[in-house]
Amino acid sequence: METPRTLWRRDSTDPVLRYTVQKPEGTPAGAVLLVHGYADHMKRFDRVAQAWLAKGLSVARFDLRGHGTSEGRRGHVESFREYLRDVDEMLRELERDDGWKASGPPVLFGHSLGGLIALHAAVEFEPWVRGLAMTSPFFGLSLAVPLWKRKLGSLTSSLVPTLSLPSGLSGADVTRDERASRDYDADPLVFPNATARWFAETSRVQAESFEVARRVRVPAACLLAGADRVASTPTSQRVLAGVKDCRLQVVDGAYHEILNDPGWERWADWLADE
Repeated sequence: METPRTLWRRDSTDPVLRYTVQKPEGTPAGAVLLVHGYADHMKRFDRVAQAWLAKGLSVARFDLRGHGTSEGRRGHVESFREYLRDVDEMLRELERDDGWKASGPPVLFGHSLGGLIALHAAVEFEPWVRGLAMTSPFFGLSLAVPLWKRKLGSLTSSLVPTLSLPSGLSGADVTRDERASRDYDADPLVFPNATARWFAETSRVQAESFEVARRVRVPAACLLAGADRVASTPTSQRVLAGVKDCRLQVVDGAYHEILNDPGWERWADWLADE
């Protein structure tokens, strides 16, 4: 991965973001703006980016606020709209890059939390996006949260919004690849907690996604993990049933990080060819 660039914000209250732009040799066949998942970061998609570059795609990646090498409190937002501002700023930054413009408007790709963000961004920033692609979008938890816990979380979000709670995720929960699992657990940029406000805001936007999906006008493609321990595959199927033009495939036996699971190359190519 190239040395990350710095994205200075229009609003000085927003944290500084780090991003990279990679372009293939020759005329690009298209472009992708990649949005990573929760407690994740852009460097974990190095090999996927290389696979897409080999397909002739320009690839831009960035670390969301509070993630990776970007600034911001780890695992916290006051409002989910802060993530949409991050995407907006990246799209504007790419518009100023003359070399990037040759690729045309990007497909917005999101994994997990990035998929939830990308769905909403594809509606809000439709004129600047050519398509939508997702893997294991986080439209709901794989394990249902009892109602009393949701109410307690909402109350805590109001009273102690920055209260940090363990997510309980490990490498073995997200991939069947033993090496990738060990790397996940050892990665110093992968953090183990989420705040009460983050959980409340994410839950609110998940509930809104059913209606938002019906407003998606760009072509969409999505891979769902058949054995996802993190995101609810049935919930994703119900949400994406509302997208008018969506090619959907469930990868039997796959864990949450399909692009870090055995056979990832096939699915990276599937997305590139879409």
